[in-house]
Amino acid sequence: MSTPMTAVQAPQAGRYALDPGGSEITFVTRHMFGLARVRGKLKVTSGVITIADPPENSQVEAEISASSFSTRNFVRDPQVRSRLFLDARRHPAISFRSDSVREHQGGWSVAGFLEVKGQMAPIELNITDVSSAGNAIVLLAGATVDRYAHGITMMPGVAARRLSVQITARAARP
Repeated sequence: MSTPMTAVQAPQAGRYALDPGGSEITFVTRHMFGLARVRGKLKVTSGVITIADPPENSQVEAEISASSFSTRNFVRDPQVRSRLFLDARRHPAISFRSDSVREHQGGWSVAGFLEVKGQMAPIELNITDVSSAGNAIVLLAGATVDRYAHGITMMPGVAARRLSVQITARAARP
């Protein structure tokens, strides 16, 4: 069962470990001067969601595999994982760490810092849905990532500056 976060109680306070197999990050961006839509995925490798009482004191930490970048295009994907963009060999992890949680426009937002290719930039995740069952929770969130904020500026126009990101975070208490 899934209900909007504003209509449900916050999940039970506690520490929840992210389930890499049940969590994913999908994105949509554009290329070819905005003419073509590109969809892709990244894999979550680890993380912790700590639900506090009150929820505003909650915290989130997550790591994503840079080498998992996939749009299912055998030419584009290695190029994005290369030094031109993500430099996945030298920077294998993309990380997120929250610094605040707040009620926002009838829902919740989690603000923090996203580190990509060794450069941190602020980001705000808007929680769009929450569900819980037993000791497990599922959070859905959306955000916009500005690649220029992380020093990834190659191929302006050909590759879009911003990515629209959707996150599914499945986690459970031990």
